[in-house]
Amino acid sequence: MSPPKEAQQQQSKERKRLLGLEAVAVERHREAPSAATLVDRRKALIAHVKEIAASGNAEAIIEMEKDFIQNDLARYARSDDKEMIGSLNASLLGVEAIKQQLELVDDPQKYQAIDRGHALPKNRKQGLPLDEARQSFSSHRARLGNYVKYRLEETEKQFVRERGKALSIAEKDYIARQAKTLGVEFPQRAKPA
Repeated sequence: MSPPKEAQQQQSKERKRLLGLEAVAVERHREAPSAATLVDRRKALIAHVKEIAASGNAEAIIEMEKDFIQNDLARYARSDDKEMIGSLNASLLGVEAIKQQLELVDDPQKYQAIDRGHALPKNRKQGLPLDEARQSFSSHRARLGNYVKYRLEETEKQFVRERGKALSIAEKDYIARQAKTLGVEFPQRAKPA
């Protein structure tokens, strides 16, 4: 049974009042000197991510992402926040899977076994296996994409977006290496995804 109309209206008024107070507190927080320092630190991190991404080197990008995940686990995940800890641990497992595949992808003999293990059409894209690395790239980018949907400060969102872009660059490097190792050529107009 729902509360009477009058009670619902009162609850709505209280909710709007509380949201207004929160908005004022957020604005005051943004104006504090410490907030400006935090924005500057995040801008430095964004520049760092762009620099590493510009290298195009999957190993460097993945190592950077691993550091970010471990930092979040160590500094921001509270012991009672099981969802965050679970998500970050899943991210770490994915990064480790990518690192393991990066050790194999350039070796035709070793990578042939992975290629054969992904023979079904649903496990392939453009003639290449959708191996654990490819699955992990996709999962982790989706996780980062979900982060920017929440109430984050703009520089936080930009930082997360740049990490996602860096992962896309790493994945393109990985796909190119898969293609080279397996002798797969893409049509001129088609680009690996």
